[in-house]
Amino acid sequence: MKTVIFVAGDEKFADRRRLAGLAEHAHSHDWNLQSVESLRSVGQLKELMRIWRPDGFVVSCGAGFNKIPTKCFGGLPVVFSKCPQHVDIAKENWVFNDAKATVELAAKELFSLNLDCYAFVGYLKHTGWSENRKKEFESFMALHGRRIHMFDPCKCGRCAPGELEERLARWIGGLPRPLGIMAANDQIAGRVANACRLAQLAIPNDVAVIGIDNDEEVCEASETTLSSIDLDFTAAGRLEGKVLERLMSNPNAAPTHTIYPPLRLVRRKSTRRLAKRDAVVERAVERIRREACEGVAAQAILKEFPCSRRMAEIRFRSIVGRSILQEIRRVRLETAQSLLLHTPAFGMDDIAGRCGYDSPSAFSTFFRHETGHAPSAWRERNVKNA
Repeated sequence: MKTVIFVAGDEKFADRRRLAGLAEHAHSHDWNLQSVESLRSVGQLKELMRIWRPDGFVVSCGAGFNKIPTKCFGGLPVVFSKCPQHVDIAKENWVFNDAKATVELAAKELFSLNLDCYAFVGYLKHTGWSENRKKEFESFMALHGRRIHMFDPCKCGRCAPGELEERLARWIGGLPRPLGIMAANDQIAGRVANACRLAQLAIPNDVAVIGIDNDEEVCEASETTLSSIDLDFTAAGRLEGKVLERLMSNPNAAPTHTIYPPLRLVRRKSTRRLAKRDAVVERAVERIRREACEGVAAQAILKEFPCSRRMAEIRFRSIVGRSILQEIRRVRLETAQSLLLHTPAFGMDDIAGRCGYDSPSAFSTFFRHETGHAPSAWRERNVKNA
């Protein structure tokens, strides 16, 4: 039995999912997988190696975490989850997300809103991944003839609680509106949302905000739920397992550099600019987004409206462009297609349940009606073309 050590970093949300993906691979290959919170010193690394006698490592390198030189691992195979910007990157094995594809998804969401101004807010520390996302966002907007405004939290130094939001509020308040802000990640998107509240600016009508990671603890907890790009960290963990497996089988293999694409855009209220303001319709759309795949029915949504069923449908359709039932079906179909594309281990029973259907046959009937194809046939054709 091979022993593998996973070293987490400072990105707790991402690391939990990355570890889950690695654990799937470890289980299928009968590995003994051990998890460590962080590597603080070479001495700690040596002691871990003495205790466990590992065959390999997967190391998450966040902002300032786990910066142990590769040579200190004693020649053992090591796969890093790190931004490919370091001096020794050519000598290392790493897996990281595709910054260009990720930023393009976020930028297209903001650009589709036809806003007057665009901006980027960086991470709290100097990191390669935040800088890469800023550059890619700047390039995308330059391609479309747009200049972006930049806010670098690192220049604020150590801030008292709430001070960063106050500075952000003043900065955002001085920019043209409607404004679109891409944040380095969801944590920063949450700080931007707080700043907008301080500046008494409405999200998304005054300021549209999008983050990266799809950290649901942040995105769903915000007063205005936050749109985000979902990075498939679980798939990243599986990739790291595959790379490490190859290295353990062939220690002399050339360094492997692997990037993985973003999973999807998760559109929430912070970028959903409806044609007209209607608070009841906005609440209904949010509830459908959250509960469509839990089996919510149109009748339950209609109860949100303090008017007749006919008037509720008219109000909803005039703003969203679809009926309530059509919106429920749209969310279910979008979820189904994402699962079919990105979760090859899921059978039709799993996907049907996750989309709000009691049986694979009911799910198949729905999917065929919406797309003209059976789910399995659609998956086979689209996975080949992906």
